[in-house]
Amino acid sequence: MENSLLFLLSGLLGGVLRGLVGIAKSKMIEKGKFEAVYLGVTLGVSALVGMAAGLLADGTWEVAFLAGYAGTDFIENLYKLRLSQFTKLK
Repeated sequence: MENSLLFLLSGLLGGVLRGLVGIAKSKMIEKGKFEAVYLGVTLGVSALVGMAAGLLADGTWEVAFLAGYAGTDFIENLYKLRLSQFTKLK
C-alpha cells in the first residue's frame, strides 16, 4: 500500500512537470489557450500510469515518475491518431 501511494505521487509529479512544459510551450510557441480540465485529466492519467508502471515493473519512484511524464504523451498521441482515423472515415 505504501509503495502504491509513492508510485501514484511520483507519476503525478511526472505529469505536473510535463504539464508545466506543455503550458510553457503553449504560451511561448503556439500561443494556445490554457485548458484547466485537460490539465486535470492529464494529471490524473499521469498518476495512474505512474502507479501502474511502478507496481508492474517492481520499480522505484523514478520509474513511476518517468512513466507519469512520458506515459501521458503516449496516450495523448494514441488518442490523436485514433481521432484522426475516425474523422477520416466520415
